[in-house]
Amino acid sequence: MQPPSRLATPRFAAGAGRRRAVISLTPLVDVVFILLVFFMLASSFLDWRYVTMDTPAARAAAPPSDVPALVLVVSRDGILLEDTAVSAAEAIAAADRHLAQHPDVAVRLQPAGDTPLQAVMDVLDALSAAGLEPLKLVRDPAWQDDREAMD
Repeated sequence: MQPPSRLATPRFAAGAGRRRAVISLTPLVDVVFILLVFFMLASSFLDWRYVTMDTPAARAAAPPSDVPALVLVVSRDGILLEDTAVSAAEAIAAADRHLAQHPDVAVRLQPAGDTPLQAVMDVLDALSAAGLEPLKLVRDPAWQDDREAMD
């Protein structure tokens, strides 16, 4: 026969004195933050380049009328020079010829109303890389700002 103390104790309570092992998450969090800082410092998400461009004053003086202005229209479909589609190389050559004849007259870059900004910046980068200066960004006369329509 078994002693009475052994009969009174349930069998599942026999292991209740053992503690479960506790896993600390602190080292894991430390490793994750170290990896995060490493990848933030080691990676470059953007190529930070800038283009120097002076914005015209609201009432800037117009260039002399006897000097022809070279206007390159950047549209969604490409570059237009005097309503004729040209390649980037042809636009650079035309701008180079223009600046050779009139070094004080800036080449004007005019984006069409539906042109994405990246297309304009690509053309501007190509002209700047070719060493063509001065360049001006001009506004499309057909474009109207919603704020102006309210005035």
